[in-house]
Amino acid sequence: MDKSVWRVTFCLALLLALGIGARAQTQITTGVIQGTVLDESGAVLPAANVEVKNPDTNFTRSLATDSSGRFVFLQLQPGRYLLTVSKQGFATLVQENLDLTVGQTISLSLNMKVSRLEEKITITAAPTIDTVKTESSSTLNERAVGNLPILGRKFEDLLTLTPGVSITQGPDGDEINFAGQRGIFNNISLDGGDYNNGFFGEQAGGQRAAIDIPLDAVKEFQVIATGASAEFGRTAGGVVNVITKSGTNSFHGSLFHFQRLEVLTADTRGPHRRHLRRQTSD
Repeated sequence: MDKSVWRVTFCLALLLALGIGARAQTQITTGVIQGTVLDESGAVLPAANVEVKNPDTNFTRSLATDSSGRFVFLQLQPGRYLLTVSKQGFATLVQENLDLTVGQTISLSLNMKVSRLEEKITITAAPTIDTVKTESSSTLNERAVGNLPILGRKFEDLLTLTPGVSITQGPDGDEINFAGQRGIFNNISLDGGDYNNGFFGEQAGGQRAAIDIPLDAVKEFQVIATGASAEFGRTAGGVVNVITKSGTNSFHGSLFHFQRLEVLTADTRGPHRRHLRRQTSD
């Protein structure tokens, strides 16, 4: 094979591999909003315009329903969404309060009303059950991450709040245990990239992460104890899927202060040692 042809082939293969990796990486850090648009009689409505919008960032995406009246918005960043469905001859339908979390699929069934006027119907209630979920997983959202008290100010300390997860003694110290499986089978990802503790020369799946990030930087994380879907890969145990915060239209921030005073700390020593301490201080 000519060298120039070989180089072109190699570059194309490399770009293809990187593209596949980037696509798989985004699938585990996003969510999906899907559904079917129907008329009042239950018949499907093709070619209806569906728009999804995140009011916090003004991110907007739109598409038309297919011949079966279905629509699917893939790879949406977690957040609060507003969905609008419109079609000529029908009242515009607005679905509010779609709180999408990482790894979640929100499925909707929307019925549109026939109307010759510019009528708008708003639905405030949103589905709370993920009907396509097959794995055993839990998600801690931004409110839980920010309000739950923990000693180390690290998101790893919140893992044991999810069912089936515990911290056990492993060959290199503490390790995360999912449903009784060894920690070496686990995988921790941060924004789609590996976040395992090989940095310290330890086995993968331990309790220590490669680099600690502030708890205030974590938006939410998903803990999959068993049955992780194919896009995670490279793991036979549990998965911790962490995503960090991003900016919005409103200016905001957070402040954390840590202080430990000796006068507010209980003295757990016996009376003899307290007496010695007073003599030493005198």
